Amino acid sequence: MGSLRLIRRIPLVGFLLSAWDSFDEQAVAFRNTLSPEQHAVHIQKIREVLLVAAVLLVLGYGIGDRPFFEATFGPIVQASPSLERYHELLSFTYWSVCKILGYGLLPALHLRIRGERVADYGLSFRSLSSVSESIRLPWGRTYLILFAGILPLVFAVSFTPAFQQSYPFYEKSGRSVFDFVVWEVEYLLTFVAVEFFFRGYLLFGLRRYLGSLSLFVSMVPYALIHVLKPTPEALGSIFAGLLLGTLALCTGTLWSGVLLHVSVALSMDVLSSLQTGRFPKF
Repeated sequence: MGSLRLIRRIPLVGFLLSAWDSFDEQAVAFRNTLSPEQHAVHIQKIREVLLVAAVLLVLGYGIGDRPFFEATFGPIVQASPSLERYHELLSFTYWSVCKILGYGLLPALHLRIRGERVADYGLSFRSLSSVSESIRLPWGRTYLILFAGILPLVFAVSFTPAFQQSYPFYEKSGRSVFDFVVWEVEYLLTFVAVEFFFRGYLLFGLRRYLGSLSLFVSMVPYALIHVLKPTPEALGSIFAGLLLGTLALCTGTLWSGVLLHVSVALSMDVLSSLQTGRFPKF
């Protein structure tokens, strides 16, 4: 018990633990108001969300990734000189569209079919959090504080060869303004879909009944989509999933996480391009 008190004194860790306790208290109070029939309804909803999420994740890696594009459409692209010039960009466009569809549009369609408002799953721009005042956060200010803390780190690592070789993912983004803008638009839109899937559809779909456990349920598949990344980044996704999920529940919206993801990703691409002289001339 003494060690737990010491851990709780660490500012960020203490805040997370307090927030999780609050989420659990709310979930217990909510479950205690339900009749057996209502319990069954909520359990069925949780089953639906997890089943749909699993199917979409599997399909995303089966037919929604670039190897599938190359195997299915690669020969068609190679046969056309005008398309071949943008072969790599087209494969990334396919990847992006599939992520937006699988992580964003199809989960939203499922919610609409169930007769629910998609805005209630973290997409509202208003901070409508039902958590206690002690852990309630304004999403705009939260985003600015986090981005201000992360940007110097991104700038520092932008000088490393590993960073410069990894970003942007689309290697020909510096070829022209068109390449750069198209790549960044489709790349950054995928982060909106990713945040909605993990911090909206999954997290907000489970939170009222499961409390803080919803954070860990949504964190596991989020970590798994990072397993092919460098080990430090993959391990960091575990903490990032818990932190971004907690912030989403404390703010009542996922937009602080969306903007953080988009801002960091764009900064990484821009800084890497500038450092290597690949930034397109406008």
